[in-house]
Amino acid sequence: MKTVNLFLGILGLSFMSCVAQTKTDAVDKGTTKIENGKVTLSNPDLEYEVIIMDNGFERWFSTNRKPKDHYSITFLENKNRRWVQEWNARAGRMNSVIEYRIDYNSQTHYGYEVNYMLYHYLLYFQQVNNLRLD
Repeated sequence: MKTVNLFLGILGLSFMSCVAQTKTDAVDKGTTKIENGKVTLSNPDLEYEVIIMDNGFERWFSTNRKPKDHYSITFLENKNRRWVQEWNARAGRMNSVIEYRIDYNSQTHYGYEVNYMLYHYLLYFQQVNNLRLD
């Protein structure tokens, strides 16, 4: 299973990744598990796993997320593509709160679960750090 690991802390951010192969014919059977400050998304059919570790995100996500049917997959992919592009442009710059790049390939079909969670994390990160990625 290829893995996308997202480890987030108050002082630092680390995103280590291996992008899944493009599989547009795979069905998104992703599962989300939230417990003890750790959000885990996995889907063996799409060969990915995303782990977000940030105690603040779990609380924010449970109170601020929109229902899953609120967004289309196209909306999420477009937002994530733009936000990740800006995120990566800022990564590693002096005085930036963004330390690491996100390896998000817009040609890869990650499925709804990954895009939904990534969108919400990037939205959370912007609100907590009072910055805009677009």
